[in-house]
Amino acid sequence: MSPLVSIELIYQLIGYPHETEWIEFKRNLPDAQAIAKDISALANAAAYHGRPFAYKIWGVDDDTRKLTGTTFQPLSTKASGNQDLLIWLKQHLSPNANYEFFDIEHDQMKFVVLRIAAASYQPVRFDNHCFIREGSSTTPLITASEKEAELWRRLQRSDFERGIAEEDLSFNEVEKRLHIDEYFRLVGMKRPSTNAVTADALVRQEIILAQDDGRYAITHLGALLIARRLSDFPTLRKRRLRIVRFQGKGRADIVADRTFEEGYALALPAAQDYLVESVPADDVQEGAFRRIRPSYPERAIRELLANTLIHQDLHDTRRSPEIHIFENRLEFTNPGSMLVPQERIVNAQPKTRNITLVNLMRQMDLCEEEGTGWDIIISSCEARHLAAPKISSSEDEGTQVTLFADNAFSRMSKGDRKLAAYWHACLLLTQDSALTNSSLRDRFGLSDEKKDLVAISRLIRECCEDSLIKEEDPQAGKRNMRYIPFWA
Repeated sequence: MSPLVSIELIYQLIGYPHETEWIEFKRNLPDAQAIAKDISALANAAAYHGRPFAYKIWGVDDDTRKLTGTTFQPLSTKASGNQDLLIWLKQHLSPNANYEFFDIEHDQMKFVVLRIAAASYQPVRFDNHCFIREGSSTTPLITASEKEAELWRRLQRSDFERGIAEEDLSFNEVEKRLHIDEYFRLVGMKRPSTNAVTADALVRQEIILAQDDGRYAITHLGALLIARRLSDFPTLRKRRLRIVRFQGKGRADIVADRTFEEGYALALPAAQDYLVESVPADDVQEGAFRRIRPSYPERAIRELLANTLIHQDLHDTRRSPEIHIFENRLEFTNPGSMLVPQERIVNAQPKTRNITLVNLMRQMDLCEEEGTGWDIIISSCEARHLAAPKISSSEDEGTQVTLFADNAFSRMSKGDRKLAAYWHACLLLTQDSALTNSSLRDRFGLSDEKKDLVAISRLIRECCEDSLIKEEDPQAGKRNMRYIPFWA
């Protein structure tokens, strides 16, 4: 007997009402065409009703729900042309059909359970035709019908976070894989006194799912947040955060290489501490005291670290989120391209691939409110007169953001200065203000001496010529001229 299904599952399912659209019972009738239609219909019905699985069970009377046993044998049943049933089904069902047969012996009776995963991304088809359940009947899914439109809407809402990382676990086994006490601490709640109430709370937050047989499954969301070891979950091994420190400015010599195994709610604070300890530091005077200060703003490090984790493309199995530490820069890289244009990252309506993950991490105070993260990154770099962060993003290479340690205007390239000026204009626009010669000199830590006034005036003119910024009011006098981003 497979550990994934048991007689307890059958007893659970026969308790559902007769019209439940993601369950089908048969005594025998091992007809290949009917099975294929039911796989399509049940997979689509499971997706429609938000169920991870649907079931077709042989050995139960559909009318009385009495256990009768069955003579159906999937491995030896033939389809048309004397072809093995399992091979025939694979040829006639769409590639996104995901199902498995299980044999169960109980009280000297045999039962067969066909467990069918909910359709993902698109409806499951049999011979290019879609089917759906209407009550207890399998019927064609009518093209352009309201039900088909609603099914597509619900399929498009499905996401990686709600996928299953590991299933068929007792609650004690769940606790061995997840930091449950830490979860309740981070969300500011007292853990319930019983496992049953604790499990209900985790199910409501989609950290785990309650299976139909009374056991539990850990979702990708739950594992990503509070796993004890992400490498214990095969689908999440590439999601572990890796931080690599190099000697000097190149990649020839690795000094340290650390991979964070725990889920992000635990890994993010630990990684932030590790980064702050690992980057170069300056000895600075603050009033009467001197202290060691990291070469990069800690708020920028925190925001970019959080962004690297929460905005990655979780479907990308080729790359992991990584941070590279060099003598003169930090590189934050994650799989997936940016969802908004790079030049609008400060002011655009925020978007994310992983809404549930972001919401829970915000609830745990591990990331900022939507839309404020880049304001913090840019403004914290400006406060230290650092070069502006650089962004590189493509579908093939993912997204990389680079922070620079150097803060000398004289050593910045012309391109670095223009980029800093553009972000300065974007940031001021969010504050209902605009760039001026004075504000840009302050941004670079320059004085009001003539040479600095002339240098910034030249930079502003070049930014206007490159269509990075524009005059807010062309009629304003030269001394009162203010500038805003080109798109404003």
